[in-house]
Amino acid sequence: MKLITIGKIVNTHGLNGSLKVKSFTDFKEQRYKKGTTLYISFKHEYIPVTVFSQQEIKNLDLIKFEEFDNINQVEQFKGCDLVIDKKFIHELEEDNFYFDQIIGMNVYQKDNLIGKCTDIRDYPQGEILVVNVDGKNRLIPFRKEFIEEVNVKENKLSIIVWEGLL
Repeated sequence: MKLITIGKIVNTHGLNGSLKVKSFTDFKEQRYKKGTTLYISFKHEYIPVTVFSQQEIKNLDLIKFEEFDNINQVEQFKGCDLVIDKKFIHELEEDNFYFDQIIGMNVYQKDNLIGKCTDIRDYPQGEILVVNVDGKNRLIPFRKEFIEEVNVKENKLSIIVWEGLL
């Protein structure tokens, strides 16, 4: 089973076992619909959970799972990823992609291979690509001012040349 990360559990909420989730999905209505099976990535295992309820609070999703009814049961999941089986993802239009497709891509500056994307970090200011260049991690904002092209078919991410970027 291939899993895709759709969010990160950032905290608990209240005493009834609800969790605050920073979502990475554009399909919240379907992903968090009551009865949907998701998985919590916990200590190299995937714990299946069933959505009981979901609501948005500020920029987070408050999710309650059927399996948990107490804060003591969910406290351990803070910082864990929330994932879904890849067979349930949507086909995207051309020039759209999932973040997991970018991780592992070769990164080019003009036509020169400079490294590989190893991670994407989510900050309030936006997403940041982690690119391994000569054994060192470089952070590149994932914004149109810095990214020239993302080509999923060729496994190629092209960045715009900016002085001091790398």
